[in-house]
Amino acid sequence: MRQRIPTYLARLSHIYIGGLAGWAALRVLCGDRWWWLFSLNVFAEYLFVPLPGVFAAAWLARRRNLWIGCGAVAALGGHLYGWMWWPKFPLAQVGGLSLTTMTFNMLGYNQHPEGVVAAIRNSGADVVALQELNPPAAARIQRDLAAVYPYQVLDPRAGDGGMGVVSRYPLQRIDVALPGNWIGAPQVLSLDLHGASVTLLHVHMRSSDISSMDRMATVRERERQARTLAAFAAARPEPLIALGDFNTTDQSVAYATVAGVLIDSWREAGWGPGHTFPGAASPGSSRHRIAGILVPKWLIRIDYIFHSPQWRAHEAWIGPWDGVSDHRPVVVRLAIEQDTPAMRDPSALPSKGLGVKTWFQKATICFTDKG
Repeated sequence: MRQRIPTYLARLSHIYIGGLAGWAALRVLCGDRWWWLFSLNVFAEYLFVPLPGVFAAAWLARRRNLWIGCGAVAALGGHLYGWMWWPKFPLAQVGGLSLTTMTFNMLGYNQHPEGVVAAIRNSGADVVALQELNPPAAARIQRDLAAVYPYQVLDPRAGDGGMGVVSRYPLQRIDVALPGNWIGAPQVLSLDLHGASVTLLHVHMRSSDISSMDRMATVRERERQARTLAAFAAARPEPLIALGDFNTTDQSVAYATVAGVLIDSWREAGWGPGHTFPGAASPGSSRHRIAGILVPKWLIRIDYIFHSPQWRAHEAWIGPWDGVSDHRPVVVRLAIEQDTPAMRDPSALPSKGLGVKTWFQKATICFTDKG
């Protein structure tokens, strides 16, 4: 029996390697076409957890083809996730303009606004974007943070539809509406950074409804929202920051659409997985139970700060958590070393945005674009 163990382990390892290769091919060819494939893409980084065991099986079985398979899987994992662990050192600011931004989904049913205020204050950010901003939190922010953040554009709502941005620098609304069934109306703002114009695009994309009969409807809506956001960003010549709760991970079609135009600040300057969800199992949170048992905290990254190419992310980190929300904040220090004419005289938003498709979309458009 002991002699058969390496053989059994080798067979299981071959099944694992074949299955992972099949997933990788389907991801490229079909994107998020089916719910089960979308779910695999969401938790794709965990598909590589068995790899050390497969290496052990290859060592015990001493089979060349198994070693080759292990190497291929390791190469795929390194390609997709090696950037998480590559050392990144904070860059020294050598002039130009800098801005520290934070995004935080505070949980619309959060009944502890003092914790939200403390998280904002402790972040040290110049600009803070809040999703699911409720009236009690907005009132507390206006009362306690007016001196630190004198410029506030707050749209509080009961439930999860509230949005708000507070800033140390002057803010002004841009009169444009982004189409789509968003959670809370997107906020499009112009920020005056020492005389330079910066566009802030604050969004809260649709979340996946696993209880719905048509569970892919929200996935498709999120992809449409991503195309809208990418087209808007591509049409703006001035420096732009898009931030918020995108409700998707970095192996999705929606993420690839946005990342085809803008740069993921965490990927550029953060270290580690940067997981932001799910957090506390507070009333109204989205932390699920499986067979009555709460899923572990901080499984995936769905909160992002993207930036246009004029910026460079110098540092990114997980911000102070209030202990109540089902999300953690993300904080990024951005800098522009060189001024551009568009920063001083930005053009108006064109009536029609640019159509943007990344290579990933081109491979999946026939499957994922349902309207």
